[in-house]
Amino acid sequence: MPLKRCNVPACREYIDWTKRYCMKHQGYADKQYNKDVRYSRENEAHYKYYQSREWKSLREAKKRESHYRCAVCAAEGRVNMSNRLVVHHKYKELREVFHDDIERNDLNNLEVLCQFHHNQITFEKGKR
Repeated sequence: MPLKRCNVPACREYIDWTKRYCMKHQGYADKQYNKDVRYSRENEAHYKYYQSREWKSLREAKKRESHYRCAVCAAEGRVNMSNRLVVHHKYKELREVFHDDIERNDLNNLEVLCQFHHNQITFEKGKR
């Protein structure tokens, strides 16, 4: 099986070629993501919104409205009572409606998805 070096710049550990980091540096990707995306100045306001009481109550209301079920799974006739549900902005993303209080808090623009379907939809958006 081919080996490659860990992606951390100073690490000389050889790992399986399908992985990115050695055991010692597995948390490195998460820390880098937080540094580059979550805590960057341009995303700071969005990140704070997702931590706000306003968003948490809106998210909980949408989950209650959908009976804590994934919309895609329900449409396919499957019952997925996952505890890893994500409330997703359906038509307009948060950065498009962030400064408009009415659209930002519109329950019709939100849908409840399981983690699997949320990742599929997000990946499809990124491909376009």
